Amino acid sequence: MQNTLYIALCDTNFADRKQMERLLERESDKRLNSCVFYMDTYGSRDALLNNPRVYDAYFLDMPDEEYSAYDLAKEIQEKGILSPIIFCISSLDYRSCGDLLPNSVFIQKPIVVSELSLILDEIIIQKQEQYIPTVELRNSKEVFYLTENEIVYCEGQPGSRKLKLHLADGTIKEAEAFIENFFTELQIFDTFFFSNKNTIVNARYINQVDIFRLTLQNGEALRLNPAYRKDALRLKEHLKQ
Repeated sequence: MQNTLYIALCDTNFADRKQMERLLERESDKRLNSCVFYMDTYGSRDALLNNPRVYDAYFLDMPDEEYSAYDLAKEIQEKGILSPIIFCISSLDYRSCGDLLPNSVFIQKPIVVSELSLILDEIIIQKQEQYIPTVELRNSKEVFYLTENEIVYCEGQPGSRKLKLHLADGTIKEAEAFIENFFTELQIFDTFFFSNKNTIVNARYINQVDIFRLTLQNGEALRLNPAYRKDALRLKEHLKQ
């Protein structure tokens, strides 16, 4: 299976940023058969933090002592993001800026290719070990990720880009996606089915299947199109095994 690595590069030095882009692109080319790199580059704190995406790795160098890459890294981690942060040391040694931050890695400029390659290998291995399948969703405020067990069911009108997701913790989140496309994305799991044209259900949360109705474990009842009853029963039985 081909892996993906989403990388953020934030460097206030334009020439250094372009050089790091080239180095990362070459590292990506080396791994074409095993891992695809997706990279976004930024020249300032605001540009990076205004993007809601969570990256698998952050390469940072902002040597301004009033607001440095160390301060940016703290802001990233205060958001609950604990992806590896690679401090690229030029004029400011970030190891002397304060307490060592979790998942910090340091590499000296000019970048030694073998050191960069080793760092990327470790990040890829770490991601593989921690991998939990998720689906990516977004709305006007955020990009967010949900695991299979977090989704109980979702509702949406065919042809409409509005989804309402009912989650296992009792909350409801809205997302912008066609329900048909979202069902395709959910096929990375093997527990989701349409109960009617407007509703996708996670079979893990079914308590009872009747002819025209599903009863969920929380007692909620959903309309069931009899044409989809076989899917509900098949998945419910599969989950018992």
